[in-house]
Amino acid sequence: MGIIAGEETGGRGSQPSSFRGAATASEVSRIRRLAAERADGYNETREGQAPAGECDRTGRGYCRDRRIDGADRGVRFGMIVNPTAGPANAHRKAQALQTVKTILGDCEVGGLETESREEFLRCATELARNVEVLIVAGGDGSFSDVINALDSGTTFSYLPFGSGCALGYALDLPPQLTRVAKRIKEGRLRLYDLILCDGEHKGFMTSVGLEADIIHRREALRDSGISGPQAYAVATFGSFFTELERTDMFIRIDGEELAVPNAVTAIVTKIPYYGYKMKVVPNAVFDDGQLHLLAINSGWAEIVGGMANAFLYENKMGIYRKAREIRITTQRERYAQVDGNIYRKGTSFEFKVLPQALRMWC
Repeated sequence: MGIIAGEETGGRGSQPSSFRGAATASEVSRIRRLAAERADGYNETREGQAPAGECDRTGRGYCRDRRIDGADRGVRFGMIVNPTAGPANAHRKAQALQTVKTILGDCEVGGLETESREEFLRCATELARNVEVLIVAGGDGSFSDVINALDSGTTFSYLPFGSGCALGYALDLPPQLTRVAKRIKEGRLRLYDLILCDGEHKGFMTSVGLEADIIHRREALRDSGISGPQAYAVATFGSFFTELERTDMFIRIDGEELAVPNAVTAIVTKIPYYGYKMKVVPNAVFDDGQLHLLAINSGWAEIVGGMANAFLYENKMGIYRKAREIRITTQRERYAQVDGNIYRKGTSFEFKVLPQALRMWC
């Protein structure tokens, strides 16, 4: 199950995924100081924009933004590319992006030459100053790093360059990059919800337990020189088939107490998918103002069957709830992941919904 939580394989060995998971607090603080420099200028341009609660809507998440509207004029795009996301190297990514740039028109590309997470996020911040829509080309972890580094007024878009790319399925993006580029070119502003973890870190797909344990094992394998699909396979086998760790979980859901004995994982998400189009939490909605919880304490055989169902149709196992605030307490320390990046290890985790906090151009 862990291999599908927003998988993003790297091509530089020493710096896999989004340069090894979520940015540290000091890195994010530094990047946010850079991002703050553009906040005042951005706010000045928002005077002509429809307030979030007064948008002209034609469907879920839709908001007509009079400041940037592709129907009225050309939009100035910028694209930040994670050179380590997915199986292709930076040179092959640059080649693939030539057609994408032609479709988008006015689009500045950056990030391909960056060599660390901090440099990648600094490049994203500098690029965002000069564009109206910042396209993140990478996997789920890349997108997560960028939305945590930049201010909430930034308008984002997404070009799936990772492997699993759960966000791409949640946005119903086509598999071809050229078709995604056309979708972005003809896009509109849509407002989606985010998850606030422990009052400080934003994400759209989180979990405590099995998935995070697999990601942690995968990173240890990469340190020893095992990478790519082999690392995922070995990590999954180790976590799932030989050492399937369980712990009692106590979950507070908007005041309701839920006890889940011998839990394998608790998923708190805004989207129904994991990577590779696995529909793990089918009732999750990106813009309904709710968090979606799925706690699983099933037996080994049922978990295997549930994974198969998620690939073929949709998962039907687990305890499902929805709420605006969720607190998970575990009897034993467990790892948590956010958007495919290791978040932290602990026994208590708090999640709160941030309604319409993500400005997406799609």
